Amino acid sequence: MKESVVRLSSLSFQYEDGKKILDHINFNMEKGDFVGLVGPNGSGKSTLMKLILGLLPPKEGTVELFGTPVQKFRDWTKIGYVAQQAAHGTGGFPATVKEVVASGLVGKVGLFRRLKREHYEKVAEVVKRVGLGEKLNDRIGKLSGGQLQRVFIARALVADPELLILDEPTVGVDQESIEQFYGLLRSLKEENELTMMIVSHDVGVMTQWVNKVACLQRGLHFHGTADEFAHNQDKILQSMYGDAIRVLAHHH
Repeated sequence: MKESVVRLSSLSFQYEDGKKILDHINFNMEKGDFVGLVGPNGSGKSTLMKLILGLLPPKEGTVELFGTPVQKFRDWTKIGYVAQQAAHGTGGFPATVKEVVASGLVGKVGLFRRLKREHYEKVAEVVKRVGLGEKLNDRIGKLSGGQLQRVFIARALVADPELLILDEPTVGVDQESIEQFYGLLRSLKEENELTMMIVSHDVGVMTQWVNKVACLQRGLHFHGTADEFAHNQDKILQSMYGDAIRVLAHHH
C-alpha cells in the first residue's frame, strides 16, 4: 500500500456567514499521484487549498499531511506551492530569476541567514531543469508569462518538496505553451519522484496528463482515475455544472 500524502476525512467547512463551502469531503492522495482538481468558480477549490496548506483550521472532519494531522504538521518544506496567478503583476518587480528562485530556500535555510555557494548552485540547477538556464540573471520583467510560471515552479522546487501544489497555473498562457507546460510537469514529476496536485478549469487538456481526477462542487462528485473520468465525463460534468455544459477537446 502506497504512503498517503494528503488525506481528507469527513471534511466540511463553512465561514462565519453560515454558508457551507465544503460538505463531507473524503479524499486520499497517495505518493506518486498526479491529481487534477476541477470545479467551477465558487466550488470550494480555494478553501480546500487553504485547509490543506494549514491556512484555515478544519472545523468538521480532519486533514492529514504525510500521516500527521495538519494542526501538528511542521515539516512545511515537504510541500511546494505555486499560488494562483503567482506570475501576474510581478513584471515591474526589480528582481532576477536567481533571486526569486533563491527566495524559495528561506523556509529551509532560515529567514536571516545568508545563502551559501551550494545554495546558489542548487538554484542554478533547478532553473536549468525548468528550461531557463540562460535566463538565470535576467530580470523577471523581461520574461514571458509562460517563462514566469516556470520561474515560480523552480522557486517551489528548490527546497526539494515531496508534494507540489499548483493553483490555476495556466491562466493567461496560450494553448501551445500549456501543452509544453504539462510536459514539463510530467518530466519534473518523474525526475524528482514528486506527488502533484493541479487545480484547473481546463478539463480537456488537464485530464490528458494527470493520473487521477477529483471533481469538486461543494462535495466531491468524482474521485478516481483519469481513465474512469474520461469514460463518464459528460455525466460527471453535468452533475456539477448542470445540463448547459459543453466540453471542448484540444487536439494537436
